Amino acid sequence: MAVRIDIDALRGAAGSVVCDAADELRTAGQPETIIPAGGGASCTIRTAGQPPYDVWVGITTDGFTAECDCPTPEELCEHAVALAVAALEDGFAWSSSATPPSAMEIDPRVAELTELARTVPARRLASLLAEWAATDRVLESRLLAYAGRLVPPTDAELAEVRRRIDNLAHEATAGDRWDLHHVEQAGRAIVEEVRVLAQRPVSPEALLVVERAARAWDGLAGYLNDAWEVYEDEPAEIGGAVRAVHVQLCEQLQPDPDELAARLTEIIEAAEVDSCLDEPWDYLGVLGRDRVKALRRY
Repeated sequence: MAVRIDIDALRGAAGSVVCDAADELRTAGQPETIIPAGGGASCTIRTAGQPPYDVWVGITTDGFTAECDCPTPEELCEHAVALAVAALEDGFAWSSSATPPSAMEIDPRVAELTELARTVPARRLASLLAEWAATDRVLESRLLAYAGRLVPPTDAELAEVRRRIDNLAHEATAGDRWDLHHVEQAGRAIVEEVRVLAQRPVSPEALLVVERAARAWDGLAGYLNDAWEVYEDEPAEIGGAVRAVHVQLCEQLQPDPDELAARLTEIIEAAEVDSCLDEPWDYLGVLGRDRVKALRRY
């Protein structure tokens, strides 16, 4: 259920000093981008001479809740107020039961390594990350995204991604010397393409490219399904990765639910066996319960 935030009450709770600082951030164009996350709004605030701060605000069972990386001891900082104001100006749809980042389940191994990373000097940690990013396109794109260095893909860039996806799907079974290993490799390369694309600011055109990738994998997955004795897990793993990117972009973009449901239906029906996007409940937050139930009939 969607709810509203009383901005006057929020400003009153924050105080004039915090609100003045928040207004300065808004005047400076911060935040640049607002991303839906856990039923609330998330962003990265960047200002000259300060490190970037990740911020989240939303409505939880405790009421209005804010989380920010900044060192301000106050419950409401200028970054959280600036994000809330910007989200309200954009007509952001607030959930009545949001989940803040601190309450999200984190893989224990990731949590352990995160704590370990906090003990490494910043320069060494940056060098280590750069070494890996230089050999990993997805990590490189994530690093650029965190640094605020990525812009929405141009039409030419999207056309190039479509071309690569089409070529990967075609070449996997081209000629008379291909084997199933080539199909698996093509699937993993398609996943890499959409994961790199997903780091860019979201756009409707990028979402359609990911749907093209889903169709491409749907056309290849059957080869591995037929060899289930050898490739038991790979079809679901690769298809699940494509779907995860699609769901992520849908949650960020919030496309028209009827149009999205129609496209999903078309993709699911067009698949010769099972489509990698045929998991309607994954789209509950975007489509709503009734459309998900309708999709389950296909």
